[in-house]
Amino acid sequence: MNPDKQHRKLVRLKLKAEECLTREQAQKIIRKADKAHRKLSEGHNKVA
Repeated sequence: MNPDKQHRKLVRLKLKAEECLTREQAQKIIRKADKAHRKLSEGHNKVA
């Protein structure tokens, strides 16, 4: 798991979230963002 990749993914998702028009799109973006956050926190816990 590469933290830089997850941070880039979160930035892209933020841009998509600002442009989304439907509830379904928003929910999909939220699920992906939650997954990226979870990967970042798991990686942080393994290092500590």
